[in-house]
Amino acid sequence: MKLIVITPSKDAEDEHELITKMFESGLTTLHLRKPKYSTREMCDYIEQIPEAFRNRIVLHSHHKLVFKYGLKGIHLSRIHFSKKLRYWYVRVRLKVRFSETSKSRSYMRLKQVYEKEEQNFSYFFLGTMFNSLTGDFYGGFYEDGVIAANKNGGKKLIARGGNSPKTIETAAKCGFYGMAFGSYIWDAEKPFENFLQVLAEFKKHNITLE
Repeated sequence: MKLIVITPSKDAEDEHELITKMFESGLTTLHLRKPKYSTREMCDYIEQIPEAFRNRIVLHSHHKLVFKYGLKGIHLSRIHFSKKLRYWYVRVRLKVRFSETSKSRSYMRLKQVYEKEEQNFSYFFLGTMFNSLTGDFYGGFYEDGVIAANKNGGKKLIARGGNSPKTIETAAKCGFYGMAFGSYIWDAEKPFENFLQVLAEFKKHNITLE
């Protein structure tokens, strides 16, 4: 199963050091999401990550920096799928220029899993999947439907939203390709310790990480 960490939209204390420690502990995919960053700020952020780990970073914006820094890939946001003509050209350019890099996008509803895509994506975020307080499925999702989507949708799905150690067993049972963790890690007083708890829970259930 793929383990993904999504950065907080606002900078966290010692964020670069914490991410480096996560990489050193086995994290293979970081989604770098900073909606308000300028290109220069994004460059500064990336340059604070050791070069050996930069090929594990997926960008949510400023996609052209993938080639400058040898990053893993890009994540497409809702705006990239706008019907406006300018975004049609953007999508064509992305399809050509980023054909060899990892590409992902987000789904909010199960029915989207069965829709045809105009580009080849490595995986898809699906959610908000879980209630962060109870660990139960969030409104609009139910176990049978999620299992069917993972089995019959023909796409690699990543459970996103509300994830914590108590949702790992359920996500694995439902056949998810991976899980994305955000607030469970970054809202904690000690983010790295929460990351280690996630790793321990995967190990407890004998789930091999990619």
